[in-house]
Order: sequence, then C-alpha cells, then structure tokens
Amino acid sequence: MSAFIEALRNPSITNQPPSASEQRRNDILMVGVVLFALFLGWGIRNNAVNAVTDFALGGQLPTLSYPATWLEAQSDGVLFRAIDPASPSTFDARVELVVRDLREGESLDSISTSWPLARTQALERFRSLSAQTIQREGEQPALLLTYAYIADPTRESGSLGLPVVVKGQDLLFVANDGIGDRLVAVTVAADATEWDSHVHAFTSIFASLGIQEGN
Repeated sequence: MSAFIEALRNPSITNQPPSASEQRRNDILMVGVVLFALFLGWGIRNNAVNAVTDFALGGQLPTLSYPATWLEAQSDGVLFRAIDPASPSTFDARVELVVRDLREGESLDSISTSWPLARTQALERFRSLSAQTIQREGEQPALLLTYAYIADPTRESGSLGLPVVVKGQDLLFVANDGIGDRLVAVTVAADATEWDSHVHAFTSIFASLGIQEGN
C-alpha cells in the first residue's frame, strides 16, 4: 500500500511537470472558477431573497408586493393576510390589508385619533409607541402608527405556549380606486424580539405602496 501511495505522489514518467508559468495559469483559472461559483451563488440567493408576490388592491389602487416565500393565510376581518412560515416565534411575522370606503367627513387627521382608539379595543395591552405623517409618491400624505400589544397565538389550538409581545406598524392612506376615495390600511407585525430581522421585508412592502425608505 505504501508503494502505491508513493507512486501516486511521484510525477508521471510520461508527462512533463508543469512549468512555473503553466502552474500560475492553472492557479489563476482555478481562482476564476471559484469566484464565478461564488458570484453565481450570491446572485441566486439575492434573487430568492428579493423575489416578491403581488396582490392587487383593485381598481386604480396600488399593488401590494410581499416576499414570495410568505404564504397567504386565513384572513377573517381583513381583505388579505400573508405570513412568514419561517418565523421562529409562535406569532408568525405578517402583513395584513384592509380597504374600506372613506366615511363622510373622515380625513387622515380624524383617523389618527380614531384608529388607535379602535386598536385599543381590539388588541390586548395595546400601547402606542409613535405616530408620524409621512409622504407617498406624488406627495400624498400617509400615517405611520407604531405600537405594541400582547398576543396569545397558541390559545386557539389549546396549547400552553407563552403570550408574545408583538410590535406592529399600521400604514394608513387615502387613495382613489377610480370610483371613490378608499381608506387603505396595511399592517405589518412580528414578535418584538424578531422585528429587526423582518425590517427589510416590511420596508419593501411599504415601498411597493409608494413609501420611500427614510420616511
């Protein structure tokens, strides 16, 4: 066995060993192949991360785009919901959409007061963290409300999981669908401990609705 291994180590008697220039050429080619493979892998990963699925709000309203890896979920009380099935928490990160007619006399100013009040009644231990007016494309105003609340996502299944502190943001704006003015409310939410890992996805969702990063 040792003789066999030694024979493999020795240069072939039928081929001349590569010269120094040929060895450098081979090394350069090898480095090029490795770099190409790395860039190819990076491109595939980048495309997968940035791939989106569109949900049309209807009429002339903008289209909501969310990560393609997220799944559409049951959506009682909302027009649309998609969740991130890869969320480690029992509370899946999500986006929800509500579109309704703008009521008579209603404006973003009045909504900035009435909307948090409705949230207080619907969400346990609701706490408003901030409220700001931002701009959409075309200098259209929008409200961005940031808040936290307590959710118990395992209750319905009968499990004994711990409640979760959820952080959420509601993006509210008025848009015309070609028939009349509609209030569009887009909610993004995640376990507060996972919020930072979903910021990119949430920012992209808002960007699809005309909200520029930095608002």
